[in-house]
Amino acid sequence: MNEHSAIPAVDELVPHASPMLLIDEVCSADPQTLHARVTIHKNSMFFEEGLGVPAYVGIEYIAQAVAAYSGWRGKQEDPTSPPRIGYLLGTRKMTLACDWFQAGSCLDVFVKNIFEDEQMGVFEGEVRNRETVLVFAQINVYQPASENDAQQENTTTINQDTAKP
Repeated sequence: MNEHSAIPAVDELVPHASPMLLIDEVCSADPQTLHARVTIHKNSMFFEEGLGVPAYVGIEYIAQAVAAYSGWRGKQEDPTSPPRIGYLLGTRKMTLACDWFQAGSCLDVFVKNIFEDEQMGVFEGEVRNRETVLVFAQINVYQPASENDAQQENTTTINQDTAKP
């Protein structure tokens, strides 16, 4: 599954910083898929003592794996390109096979590009503990064509939110 042997560090692929960078590494990638990994520990974001990390956080692991996939593809075109911002719009068909990810669990996150149309995309994602699928989701994502588009959208949203009736 690994088209190129050298995969950049995850913080070079995803536009998040600690503590919100939740995936630990990208294991492999190709033009349609990406495999990432996260280990659950007591100082993981969202960890609750005696329980672990809520399984619904798996959708964010999937979304960050999609961001890493986008960053990896960008690096294939231009190795100096920074990661681009993107947005998780929603999910359909999300299933959870557990309530919590336990401390010490090493989770594999797999994403597959199902559909792309300019700035919109649909991905299937799974969070697995070995061969057991713990979370499955089909997510819809949006990535502005450029940073200027993203800034323009943020300005428009702020102006609409603060506009007086």
